[in-house]
Amino acid sequence: MFNSCIGVKISQFTYLCSMQNRRLGIYVLAVALLAVVIGGVFAVQKGYFKKETATTDTLSAIRTITPEIEQYSLALQQDSLNAGILFNRANAYFDYGNLKYALEDFAMAYTIDSTQAAYALGYSDCLFEMSRAQEAIEILASYQARYPSNPDILLNLAIDYFLLPEPKYQLAINQLNELLRLDIQNAPAYFYKGLIYKESGDTTKAISNFQACTEVDPDYYDAWMQLGLIFADRGDPLAIQYYDNAIATGDTSREAAYAKAKFFQDKGDVDKAINYYRQIIIRNPQDADALYNLATIYFGIDSVEKAFRYFDLSVKQSPAKAYAHYGMGLCAEKLGRKQEALTYFQQAMNLDPELTFIQEKIDELKAQ
Repeated sequence: MFNSCIGVKISQFTYLCSMQNRRLGIYVLAVALLAVVIGGVFAVQKGYFKKETATTDTLSAIRTITPEIEQYSLALQQDSLNAGILFNRANAYFDYGNLKYALEDFAMAYTIDSTQAAYALGYSDCLFEMSRAQEAIEILASYQARYPSNPDILLNLAIDYFLLPEPKYQLAINQLNELLRLDIQNAPAYFYKGLIYKESGDTTKAISNFQACTEVDPDYYDAWMQLGLIFADRGDPLAIQYYDNAIATGDTSREAAYAKAKFFQDKGDVDKAINYYRQIIIRNPQDADALYNLATIYFGIDSVEKAFRYFDLSVKQSPAKAYAHYGMGLCAEKLGRKQEALTYFQQAMNLDPELTFIQEKIDELKAQ
C-alpha cells in the first residue's frame, strides 16, 4: 500500500510556517527598511559557528563573517547607543541564525527606545524563536498596554497566542476582533481567524473568515488554498474552483496545481489526475512527489512498466523516499523479477526501518 497523501494534506501549522512571517511589523524603520514577506518565520537558516577556543574571540569572528554585520558593528563603535543600528544588527544576526546575539541587540534597542513597535516586535519574535513564548507575549502585551491600537502588535500577539504549545484561541480571536474593529479591511486578521477556527474544529466559521479575507484581498493566495483544502477534505468539487483562484493570483508555488491533481486522484478520476500531474512534471521534471503519485496511479491501473519508470524517476530526484523504493519493488515483483524486488524492498527498509510491513513482504518473497 502506498502513502497517497504525500505532500498534499497540509495542516494549518504547515501553512502557518510556510506563509507567515511573524515579524510583520519589524521592518518599518527607515534605518532598516527590509521587506515584509508572509512566509518563512520558521525557515530561518541556522548558522553554525566554530567552538570558542582560548585564541578565538567568537563574537568578534561572527561580526566579521558578513559585510552587513561588520558594517553595523563598526558603526556601533562610534555610536554604541544607537537603537536603530542595534536593531539592524539584531536582524542581521537573526537572519544569519545566531539568536543569542540577535536577542542581545534586540533587547538593547528596545531598552533604549521602547516607543518603537518594530523594536518590541523584533525582541518578542526572537524570544519566541528561542522557545521563550511567555516572555515574548509579555513584551507585546506591555507595549499594547501603552499603545493599544497598533495593528502589528495586535496581529502578532494574536499569532503568538495561537502558536503556544497550548493555544489560547479566545485570546487570539479577541486580538483579531480588536484589529478588525480598527480596520474592517484587514485581510490577515480574517485569514488568521480562519486558521484559528479551522484548528479548533469550527470549519463553518473558518470558511466564513477565509472567504471574507478573499473578498478584502482577492490575491490572498493562502486563503484560497485553505478554502480549497477544506472543501477537498469534504470531497466537494468546489475545491477545484478555490485552487484555480489560488493559481490565478500568480503565485509561483506548485501547491495549488498539486492539490488539484491529488483531489482528482482521491476521487478516482484517473484521467484528470494523470493530466494534472503531467502538467506539473512538464513545468518541473524534478518534482519527486508528482512523479511518485503518478507512479501510484499507473500501478493502480496495472500499467506496471510506466509505474516502475515513474517510481525510478522519483527515486532519482529524492533518493531517501522509502515508499518510492518500495513501489519499485512491487513493480519488479509483478514483472517477475524477484531478486530485483528484494533489493528494492531492502533499500526501502534501510531508509525507514519503521515500515515493518515491508519486512513482512521481504520474508514472504523469500519463502516463495
